[in-house]
Amino acid sequence: MRIERRCGALLALAGAALLSGCASNVRSAVLGAEQTEVVAEQCSRPNPPHYESTWQPAPADILQLEQDLPLLNAQSPAAAAAHVGDALGYYRQYFGIVVHGRRMIYVNAFVEGMYRSTDWKQFAIVVCDGGPGAWGALYDPANRLFSGFAFNGRP
Repeated sequence: MRIERRCGALLALAGAALLSGCASNVRSAVLGAEQTEVVAEQCSRPNPPHYESTWQPAPADILQLEQDLPLLNAQSPAAAAAHVGDALGYYRQYFGIVVHGRRMIYVNAFVEGMYRSTDWKQFAIVVCDGGPGAWGALYDPANRLFSGFAFNGRP
């Protein structure tokens, strides 16, 4: 019994250490409503759809979205010249928007080095050009589908 408790405590400590080490490698953030207006004005890809209001996605919404991110390549239009590949390898900003009464999440993604702000977790990043190094997509958490996928303009 004592050995099991010690092992359980050691496992809990090891798990906490692993999670705290991973926290510095987090590549996603949910941004507030005040930043939605910034990301809604893209310069080299289509803007997110017109939205009526904003909302704050819950951690469970983001967890679900990130579990579904690998499906993005299959759901992007066949006409897309390139595919995202590993979507989790991009830095991702999430914005909750309401479109035609439906809660959606706009994904703003970019590779490292495509942003000047050191605080991308608080400020919307708009990248001009960049080709497949930056993209956007709309996610519907109710039906777990992506739409409106677009890479930025020329590299």
